[in-house]
Amino acid sequence: MSSLRVLLLILVGAAAVPAIGQQLASPSDSGAAPAGAAATPKVDESALRFFAAQGDKQRLDAEIARLRALYPNWQPPKDLFSPTPDQDPDIPRLWALFAEGKFSDIRAAIAQRQASEPGWQPPADLMARLAEGEAARRLVNASEAKQWASVLRIATDTPGMLVCANMDVLWRVAEAFVRTGAPQRAKDLFIYILTSCPNPQERVATAQKALQLLDGPDLDAVLARANPDNTPEFAGLREDLLRMRVGRAAQDTSVSVSSDDIAALEQLARNGTVADDALVLGWYAFRRGDAARAVDWFKLALDRQGGASAAEGYVLALAATGRAQEAEPIAYQWRDAGASNRKAYIDLMAGLLATAPPPRLDQSVVARFAPVVQEAKSATGAQALGWYAYNTGQIRTAASWFRTAVQWAPADEVSAYGLALASQRLKDTATLDAIAANWAGKSERILALVSPAARRRLASRAPTVASQPAAASPSTPLPVSRPTAAVAAPLPLNGALPERLAGYDDGPAPGASAPRNAPCSSAGDAAFRAGRVSPEEGLARGWCLLELNRPREAINAFDVAVRGGAGRTAEDAAYGKSLAYMRLGLTNEAQVAALETPQPPARAVTLSADLLAQRAIAAYRDARYVEAILALDERSHLAPEQQDLMSIRAWSYYHLRDFVSARRLFTALRDAGYPEAGAGIDAILAVTRQVRS
Repeated sequence: MSSLRVLLLILVGAAAVPAIGQQLASPSDSGAAPAGAAATPKVDESALRFFAAQGDKQRLDAEIARLRALYPNWQPPKDLFSPTPDQDPDIPRLWALFAEGKFSDIRAAIAQRQASEPGWQPPADLMARLAEGEAARRLVNASEAKQWASVLRIATDTPGMLVCANMDVLWRVAEAFVRTGAPQRAKDLFIYILTSCPNPQERVATAQKALQLLDGPDLDAVLARANPDNTPEFAGLREDLLRMRVGRAAQDTSVSVSSDDIAALEQLARNGTVADDALVLGWYAFRRGDAARAVDWFKLALDRQGGASAAEGYVLALAATGRAQEAEPIAYQWRDAGASNRKAYIDLMAGLLATAPPPRLDQSVVARFAPVVQEAKSATGAQALGWYAYNTGQIRTAASWFRTAVQWAPADEVSAYGLALASQRLKDTATLDAIAANWAGKSERILALVSPAARRRLASRAPTVASQPAAASPSTPLPVSRPTAAVAAPLPLNGALPERLAGYDDGPAPGASAPRNAPCSSAGDAAFRAGRVSPEEGLARGWCLLELNRPREAINAFDVAVRGGAGRTAEDAAYGKSLAYMRLGLTNEAQVAALETPQPPARAVTLSADLLAQRAIAAYRDARYVEAILALDERSHLAPEQQDLMSIRAWSYYHLRDFVSARRLFTALRDAGYPEAGAGIDAILAVTRQVRS
């Protein structure tokens, strides 16, 4: 059976081949002998002779391979390199244009010749090759646009281009089979390539393509090719396949691999000298809850220069086995290797410092953590330092760190609660009352810290007070037997945010559904993972998770309600999703979420104002002072500017050295009784005096 017929069997199936088979003859077959005749078919060799005359060995070999695929009994002529007498001078020029891929120029030249010489016909093989080249171009374009059905249609309509010389086209057709749900056809095509195409580099590349597109028995069938001495041709790729399978399972716990695969990779890891296999095994064990086993693999990977990923895994696995203090030097050493390593270090230290009672730590360990927290602007790290200082009797230092945490994460209730506790211990009534005012209606335990009179006043403003979950840190000071040396206080922020500034993602809007007993239990988690929740249940779960300060999970729950709900359910879900993004500091995503479902006018205005406020805060923190002012200007059209936001505007003018505008705002804030305004006026005076002197 010819190679072309084999390809047609793969493309359209055996049933369709007889009907198409009658059309298989290319234009160059017009002079072929009748079926059954012994004569060799007439083959147009003009392209072959042109490439030979040009000395283009690569194209010559490709043309010979193409003609052999089309005509299995054909042999190259012995006089291939001899001059061809009386050859039409236009023919080499047309083939030269073809070699350069100038298909439109060929069409134009043919039309011009036929206009001047009616009845002239170009070589049939040239026209067939031209049609195939144009079809290959269309196929590549369809593949790039991921129009997989068009790829298969073009391939079926022009099978002559499906030869070893067009390997890229063959690979794209194989991918189209996979993308249209026919991986077995892709397997057959890959096997056809490995059976018919001898180029060693292309064979390896074909097996690698199969590795990317196929899995299971189909992939095994492709990689089963053997060398003439019966050794596996793709033994190295089989090891890569093993690594790929375990690697997928290491990234996704829903993917399973056999114990034989794990054992085989473990053997490769032990016998090898590089870190990769040990690293994959470490993440596989860690993400399946076997931290003790993961420690050993990560340690081996780290010893073999496994880099940042090995260090991150080793730190996480040590912490998970209760060996956090042992992990701290490694975590600190690799803290600057990448964002994941820095997060691992901060999370490790946060877990250590927030432990009650506080662990016995060398003071140098705490001291070197503080600058990392400042540089990363990590609210988690600042909060942990606050709890450590609080639990070791350093209340002023604790208040300073909690204030910093609130500035970096205004929506974090735990940091606000820590600052409230420290303020209560320091008898700082003004700060305590300001915190309680910001969290009235959202945190019962913060409200409980103020005086009964202040509590009644705040409760009258916000009659519905939602209970907060227990803090990650103790809610009452622990007895301290021996105060340790003071934790380094936070460095001054560059124009620190007002300590009273609170978040703008305040939870469910008036009238939004936020049930107290929403399904946040483990049973509710299981039902949600199994997809057994209605839009209404998804909405209730979203509010519940948001109340528990689990915004990322809340986003997924709100998504269920947005996609499946309608009316008020979809409105509230889109609103809740926006609030969850704001709590994560993702202002752009919050704005997109808010637009998923039209909101009532009043809520839309409030939400837009909150988004602009958060955008201004984020710009200020990143020292983008002009952007902060522009966001506040835009917000001023929607809502009055609160004192806290006016303070941000004043400090922005200060950093832009517009001292006139800054002083005007600070003076207005001071006259209105805003306590932090004096610091701004003092800062302006200090700068202007320095300039005068």
